[in-house]
Amino acid sequence: MAVRVQEQLLLEVRDMRKYFEIRGGLLQRTVNYVRAVDGINISIKKGETLGLVGESGCGKTTTGRVILHLVEGATGEVLFRGRNLLELNKKEIRSLRRDMQMVFQDPYSSLNPRMTVRDIIGEPLLVHGICRGQELRDRVLKLMKMVGLEEEHLSRYAHEFSGGQRQRIGIARALALEPALIVLDEPTSSLDVSVQSQILNLLTDLQSELGLTYLFISHDLSVIKHMSTRIAVMYLGKIVEIASKEDLFKEPLHPYTQALFSAVPVPNPHYKKPRIMLHGEVPSPSSPPSGCPFHTRCPHIMEVCKEREPELIDVGNEHLVACHLVGSPLPNRL
Repeated sequence: MAVRVQEQLLLEVRDMRKYFEIRGGLLQRTVNYVRAVDGINISIKKGETLGLVGESGCGKTTTGRVILHLVEGATGEVLFRGRNLLELNKKEIRSLRRDMQMVFQDPYSSLNPRMTVRDIIGEPLLVHGICRGQELRDRVLKLMKMVGLEEEHLSRYAHEFSGGQRQRIGIARALALEPALIVLDEPTSSLDVSVQSQILNLLTDLQSELGLTYLFISHDLSVIKHMSTRIAVMYLGKIVEIASKEDLFKEPLHPYTQALFSAVPVPNPHYKKPRIMLHGEVPSPSSPPSGCPFHTRCPHIMEVCKEREPELIDVGNEHLVACHLVGSPLPNRL
């Protein structure tokens, strides 16, 4: 049974950390570090969508970029089909680019304004020596039709398209090499609501048709709920809770997750949903608090929260949470 579970895993991240240097002084020496990603553990099974959610600045985008080796200098393990990407050289990483792709948040800045749609989508195929000439044109056209673009768009430039169309171009480029894993970094956050639904439906259809695996990064909980199989909640560079979307929305256990979900609007003007208000500011990732990273804002703080960082433990049904409150009696709260 354990072997079958291991075979299902496409990506496994173990104790991954990425610190950025802060330099200062006349000689620009390293004076501190920004702990963007601070020891996270996640796994993604083949064919599923893992949603990664959290406040702006919590390290979601850095996590995606480190996994794809777009940001170097990380420690820990990023196992893709059993190979640790952090130990590979540039040549080995380039060969794996065909299996791992990314769709960026801003569809305009991620597209070269001097290249036509044909060149943008066809560039990965040329770089990896897959095809050229008429075969390249046919492959590009097929990809365009898959994402809802027409042949007449082949010779146009990025500035001639709407935001939704630009994102379709980005998706087509990501699909060009037939990847197994696609990291989607807030792919709909810059789009109108009506266009968002079109892109989300397109991504769902493509996943079903091509058997894709997604890491879906977003701060929009309604989008995360619609797209995800499982959800990981991130706070200050750490994962604080992971569960299936059904379990997480039914019974969030971490106080931060509970506060996040309480802010989701309910489509009923006559129902006033109870809000959990968090006080204080998010600590700086360059000087995180001791113990639990959330204890400075937690409404249920205990003395142990200030002294010891909680471990991510399984409370049943693959629902993992990092909180001292799990299994602790309420009277011990401060």
